[in-house]
Amino acid sequence: MPITNAPPPVVKKPAATAKPVRESGLTKDRTDALASLGQLAQVPLIATKQYADAGAVSMYWPNVASEIAKLADSQPAIAKLVDPLMQVGPYAALIAAGLPFLLQIGVNHKMISAGAMGTVPASTLSAQIESSLAKQELEALTIQRDAERESAEMRREIDDSRKALADAMRDNQMAETSGK
Repeated sequence: MPITNAPPPVVKKPAATAKPVRESGLTKDRTDALASLGQLAQVPLIATKQYADAGAVSMYWPNVASEIAKLADSQPAIAKLVDPLMQVGPYAALIAAGLPFLLQIGVNHKMISAGAMGTVPASTLSAQIESSLAKQELEALTIQRDAERESAEMRREIDDSRKALADAMRDNQMAETSGK
């Protein structure tokens, strides 16, 4: 005997293509702030030659940042933690730019090894500066030597001109006296 009160067969509808979700301005700002935080986290990792960890941050952190930002849209407690980070974002680049300088000072004072974030041995910097100063001194001495030579030449010309003038005046006086 056939079952007459069975549920109707399930007919699957074709899946609709997912529409891209537009981020609100606040979500984008939160994502950017969190992404900056990730970039900032990479700086000490690179500085300490932990390249694999820096690569992991680079590869995975943007998606994590995006998801945290989306969560902050619906969770006020998360938003309270994330929103202050939007104030840090503009300073991340400054920190990233200043860190190599600070690391180089550390290298110069033998607190860390050269090589991190483009740092070089202190002796390299000293040699570069000494070379630059020597070049400036040589240029100044060359300018002074050339000026002294030019001045001496002009003094000779002046002396020769004075002598020629004196000779011409003497000859003129002699001509006047002999002509009287």
